[in-house]
Amino acid sequence: MTAMILMNTWRRRMLCCVLAGLLPACTSVGPGPGERQSERPKQAASLAPWEAEMLPVVSWSLSPGPVESRAIDAPGLRPVFLVGDDSLSRSWLRLRRDRLRRLNALGLVVNVASPAGLAELRRLAEGLRLIPVTGDDLAALLGFSHYPVLVTSTYIEQ
Repeated sequence: MTAMILMNTWRRRMLCCVLAGLLPACTSVGPGPGERQSERPKQAASLAPWEAEMLPVVSWSLSPGPVESRAIDAPGLRPVFLVGDDSLSRSWLRLRRDRLRRLNALGLVVNVASPAGLAELRRLAEGLRLIPVTGDDLAALLGFSHYPVLVTSTYIEQ
């Protein structure tokens, strides 16, 4: 139980780094002092060491489904999109990847069980940056419970 709480703390730190645009500065940082890295299967060649430690990613408060578009006021938030390893997310990503690329949006893979699932999403994203991280805190902060979704500083939309 303690190891799970500590890993969740690490995942929250990673989400904060992502949203602050500091991911490169954070990727070399693993669990902090006193935190245990959980036992994980061998990482796939395309995964960074920290990514293998993040899998599986489960966002308990998020599931695939419809998202109502609405305006928000979040100055400074870089465009991010949330997807999972599911058919709705894969279809959404195929249809919107050009727009996501124009926005320079960062992809958060909020539900993915395996390196193969993450690799498939990256293949579909064709060059967009996708990182595995829980989306529970962001969803709670912005008031949504489904994905796939695009979040910018001015709107949330599917």
